[in-house]
Amino acid sequence: METIPKVDCENIGFIRKTHGIHGEVVLEFEPHFEYSVEETERFFIELEGLLVPFFLKDGGLRFKTGNTAIVTLDLVDTEKYAKRLVGNSVYLYQTEIVDEPEQSLESQFENYLLIDKTIGEIGLISQVDDYAGNIVVTVNFRGEELLIPYNDELVVEINEAQKTIILNLPEGLIES
Repeated sequence: METIPKVDCENIGFIRKTHGIHGEVVLEFEPHFEYSVEETERFFIELEGLLVPFFLKDGGLRFKTGNTAIVTLDLVDTEKYAKRLVGNSVYLYQTEIVDEPEQSLESQFENYLLIDKTIGEIGLISQVDDYAGNIVVTVNFRGEELLIPYNDELVVEINEAQKTIILNLPEGLIES
């Protein structure tokens, strides 16, 4: 029997406790592995120093919190068997670790104050839309809704702490 080398795997958490009497267990994992847990079809659980693969049953993963999930594994169908897994480390192959998706521009810049380098304060960004790769921000400027193109070349400064974006908008885009 071939063993799974630990050096190829990443420890993502451990089995916290059993859940119910039908072999379900509570997996506690580091929050940054949430997407990896969601995408996997099996976990490696360390038993007596060896990594043993356990496959998920269909629909066998239900998130409880941002770092725990109730897991139903194939062939683990009794509380007695599930108790053997409690306290043991859980691993995934390093190649199966999914990076957290970056926050989209659309949600990242909403409610930021848009400032033009020349005009000054324009207003709060109420909406960010992506029209086939062209980013447009919606801002209320002097009681009027404006659609302003967003392009990295126009950016002077983004201050995340103050939630401001300073742009160098083309002359004539906004009548002041």
